[in-house]
Amino acid sequence: MVGRKLGVDTIPAPDPAQVRGTRVVGISGSSRQESGMSKSERLLISALDRCKGLGCETTFIRLKDLKIYECEGNYSENPDYCTYPCQSTMKYEDDQMEIVYNAVLDCDVLFLATPIRWNNHSALVQKFVERMNCIENQSSWFGKRMISNKVVGLIIIGHVDGMQHVAGNLLNFFAWLGFHSPEVSIASWVGENDEDTTRDWDLIQRNPYTQEDLVDMVNSSLRLSCRLKKGSP
Repeated sequence: MVGRKLGVDTIPAPDPAQVRGTRVVGISGSSRQESGMSKSERLLISALDRCKGLGCETTFIRLKDLKIYECEGNYSENPDYCTYPCQSTMKYEDDQMEIVYNAVLDCDVLFLATPIRWNNHSALVQKFVERMNCIENQSSWFGKRMISNKVVGLIIIGHVDGMQHVAGNLLNFFAWLGFHSPEVSIASWVGENDEDTTRDWDLIQRNPYTQEDLVDMVNSSLRLSCRLKKGSP
């Protein structure tokens, strides 16, 4: 067999009766100024729409639209200082990270979308990662696990960059938080070497591998969420 074959081991859609009411949160890490400009964000919305069509409850968050302060590194001084709620949340009245915390802690499934920026995820996603450290620290330092039986999927879009590098970093991060990865956990697209981004969206829409992965990511994420709820991962 030469190359990847379409339609092999595709994940069937879950029974809508089983996933109805599943809480799915989509977080966009794109820095584009207006909603809808980002291609990773469009794929994220497509994933959420598919979930909604199966009866799930969906929430969409653009990190770009929120006032989120940088992590101030309290953990580096003393792990006791990296608390939940985050020190920055309590320190700055206009910090809106609590919106993200509440959505993540309340969800069953989380989809995170990011463009690739010089072989890494976006700066906004990095800020999200660092501000989530206070939740991971509740388990590693204080012995209180805040995240369990939750599922994560990734949407990664870029040009001639390291999609697997980005996915590896983020899946490692989410594993430390306590998330489970489904059978198909990543939908991705990496553009042509000419880096003509004006053609990207048309190419993404016509790329059968990206579209198949997106469907499989949604289906496998929801199926795993159902199994975790029943206590049979």
